[in-house]
Amino acid sequence: MADRPNDDLFSSAFLERLEVLRVVARRTFAGAAPGSRSGRRAGPGLEFAEHRAYAPGDDFRHLDWAAFGRLDRLLLRLCQAEEDLAIYFLLDSSASMATGRPPKFDHARRLAAALAYVGLAGLERIRLFAVNGAVRRHLDAGRTKSHILPILDFLRGLNAEGRTDLSRAVDAFLPHTSQTGLVILISDLMDPAGYEKPLLALQGRGFDLWCLQVTDPADLAPAGTGDLAVADAETGDVLTVPLTAEVRERLAAEAERFGADLRTWCLERRIGYAEVPTRLPVDALVLDVLRRSGLLR
Repeated sequence: MADRPNDDLFSSAFLERLEVLRVVARRTFAGAAPGSRSGRRAGPGLEFAEHRAYAPGDDFRHLDWAAFGRLDRLLLRLCQAEEDLAIYFLLDSSASMATGRPPKFDHARRLAAALAYVGLAGLERIRLFAVNGAVRRHLDAGRTKSHILPILDFLRGLNAEGRTDLSRAVDAFLPHTSQTGLVILISDLMDPAGYEKPLLALQGRGFDLWCLQVTDPADLAPAGTGDLAVADAETGDVLTVPLTAEVRERLAAEAERFGADLRTWCLERRIGYAEVPTRLPVDALVLDVLRRSGLLR
């Protein structure tokens, strides 16, 4: 990632286009502070929205006694309120993310920066976590556009190393969450233990969840033919592969199957999914791909 805050990604024209976008949460969460997102909650608010039947444990102070006098029913008065959304970025910083041209990790950091800026422009609360088999570093970035510079500094200070273990990373992440919200996982998903358990753990804790799969042409199949020594980026193990045209086709087909299975698995469980290939520049991903996928509008 470039060391200049005014690189091409953050040109004035690009920032202006980002500011009109909003991150889409498919659920309403209780915000920690006023924001630009409409939500409904019991108690004081900007304006009356609707009634909801009283349930044991609800605060009696929010009952509509006038409605009780007319209808002989206990109803809670819900008001329209402007709330912020907690957006958590889980950025895979394992060694497998260092591969690719450009490196998948550089691509992922640029994407995280752009999406974080969209969130800040909408007064959402942004937090970033660099993970591999643990939480390596994290940043509570705040909720205004002025916080984009600390975010850029944080992202520039990261590197990709260590083994992928998303289950352990999620276990380490959860104690850092004081409120539920939206989790955006940016990863190549190359976890030997699989992606199912950690994603279900996040969803089970009440988070809205998006999975952005970073891919690179080298993940589909290495270039060239002949005997190839392939080193595992995380373990260092070396495997000699006779890379014939047939083997290349099989490797490409397996990579395509993995992505298709991941997409289907996520969509069946109402987990957002989008492929974010390194061959596409970040501005095209944000302004086109992620808008069409439903993460942004």
